[in-house]
Amino acid sequence: MQTIETIQKTKTETLKKNDRVVMHSCYEATLDEFKKIWKCSTNSYIDKSGEEVVFLDGFSGCFLVKYLQPVSVRKKIIK
Repeated sequence: MQTIETIQKTKTETLKKNDRVVMHSCYEATLDEFKKIWKCSTNSYIDKSGEEVVFLDGFSGCFLVKYLQPVSVRKKIIK
């Protein structure tokens, strides 16, 4: 498990905490339960194997950034 300190030391600028993303071009992206908009729970960072990864809310473990596409989410204003 990566610590917050490790993530901060190796963070990248690709994804930020609270960014929204969708999975693409990977096995998980073909599964119905993963076809949704995910929220990043950390900034992206370089893990021990040298891969750029990020933690996603509700996903077990980190996920490779190269298989994530940022999306823009508009908030609906209710009057």
